[in-house]
Amino acid sequence: MMIGIGVVAAAAIGFFALSGGSTKPAGTQQPSTPAASPAATPAPAPASAPLQLQSAKQGKTPKEPAPALTQATLQELSSLLDKVTVLRNESVTARAGASDNQTARAKMGEAYDLLQQWQQKVDAPLRWQESAQMEDWAQPAEYVTLEKLYAKFQRLNNEVRRGGGG
Repeated sequence: MMIGIGVVAAAAIGFFALSGGSTKPAGTQQPSTPAASPAATPAPAPASAPLQLQSAKQGKTPKEPAPALTQATLQELSSLLDKVTVLRNESVTARAGASDNQTARAKMGEAYDLLQQWQQKVDAPLRWQESAQMEDWAQPAEYVTLEKLYAKFQRLNNEVRRGGGG
């Protein structure tokens, strides 16, 4: 019983900590903080903070070599996902704030097109990685990083498709 209450309390704390944002009404915000649009917030991140590679995964020796995957490619993929996030946020804002469904669908369409570009760039590496995971092969750090980016891609792809993209 106590463990169940502890788990629920920890989940609630985690939810509120990860949800971000302020619970104060909009009128109580400090005027000294400039209001940033959702489009301006994520865009500078790729230029100032290069993508950090994850640690390589140990396992069996691969039966086939991994397709070339560079850190520059991963940075480009991360940048595409950031652009998709911006477009999705703009779409949600257009739909919720101004009830501009046409603009919202256009933004989701743009986001969907970027997601399709992302998918085409990583088609061969993802097929190799699927084999590596099924066979428990060792994976270079770039592929472990790609796995994290792919999880973000899947989440964004679902949100964009539900929002009218594609």
